[in-house]
Amino acid sequence: MQNIVAKTEDNYFEKNKSKVDIHVFDKEDSRPFANFPFSSRKVYEFFDYTLRTPLEKTDAFYEILKMPYACEIWILPLTEKSSHFMREIQEPKTAALFSFLAKVKDTIQRDRTFIVTDQSHAAAVAEEMKRLGFTMTEPSAAELEKLVISFGD
Repeated sequence: MQNIVAKTEDNYFEKNKSKVDIHVFDKEDSRPFANFPFSSRKVYEFFDYTLRTPLEKTDAFYEILKMPYACEIWILPLTEKSSHFMREIQEPKTAALFSFLAKVKDTIQRDRTFIVTDQSHAAAVAEEMKRLGFTMTEPSAAELEKLVISFGD
């Protein structure tokens, strides 16, 4: 593993502008995908199911920011049923932990993270994200349109 300090000292962003914009949605009850142009833009949800340490996750995110394609990262804080979240967890031990949590708490607050790009770059962006070790899914337009920003109880 490379030292994170060495990574940030490479001065990449002093010489280059990132083509990745980050958007955090914080307006309660808003629907970010309600009027989204699905015909010209592509949306992938991405997850990091690797066993990376926090510093390794930082390195991977740093690599996303160096992506050569124009894209956006959308971070959506949501409140969901615990059972819905558990279905997505692939790691058995983590799933067991959340199964226990679901018995105690009916809903869970979490951030869902999406990468949004033009159709013309979608395949290349998805390939780059997979190369970096992220798991990608392609939610349906109907599913995305239902998402509502919520900060919980």
